[in-house]
Amino acid sequence: MHFHGVPIGRFVASRLLWASRTSRLVTIQADGYKLRFHPSSVSAAMFCNPTFFREEETLLQRLLHPGDCFVDVGANVGTLSLAAARIVGEQGRVVAIEAHPKIARYLTDNVALNGFTNVQVIHSAAGKDNTHVYLSDRRSDDQNAVGEVGIRVPMRRLDDLIAPRKVRLLKIDVEGLEYMVLQGAKRLLRHTDFVQFESWEVRSRKYGYSTQDVIHLLEGCGFHVDVPKGYASEKYENLLARRAER
Repeated sequence: MHFHGVPIGRFVASRLLWASRTSRLVTIQADGYKLRFHPSSVSAAMFCNPTFFREEETLLQRLLHPGDCFVDVGANVGTLSLAAARIVGEQGRVVAIEAHPKIARYLTDNVALNGFTNVQVIHSAAGKDNTHVYLSDRRSDDQNAVGEVGIRVPMRRLDDLIAPRKVRLLKIDVEGLEYMVLQGAKRLLRHTDFVQFESWEVRSRKYGYSTQDVIHLLEGCGFHVDVPKGYASEKYENLLARRAER
């Protein structure tokens, strides 16, 4: 028997380990990196299926090369940051940005677990202003979002968090604030080759913008998003913007 494609025994074991607070004793072996089974939804998903992020990791393998820089905004426990760290190697760099303080600690521990010295962890939300915001504290921690109540966390512009440098890939997954992150990254975008961003019209409307607003901002910064004119993300998806030919 399977639950959402996962053997039911594996699924039940993940919940029991989480509930018993013994999950941290378990190490998950993924493709080229390890994760501690911290009590988090992403860790649980990886315990059930270590190839859970295979599609995203395949994109990293296609775009990143040794010596590149990868910026991961909304890094969670570090699945993609760790995969990228292995690809870019010791001469490369990964900047992993996570807003939730507990999840940022898990991320830091996973970096140490792998012995990666090319990963910089930054505990902060990213946005268009340097301020503080309130972040939810859900059990489904990969869905934590900025709102009117929650944990008070710092918010910084990417242009102030990251020194000017060449960035091969900027990935943004922040549950609706993708547009605001880009508004605070105009300088960084000038030095970036690719931008992968989470997009969903229903969610972006909650924050007062549309898919087209994001596309127009990126086009104004010299990028091309390969979608039809007037496109709107009517379902959750990741879109990729590439530096337009000059």
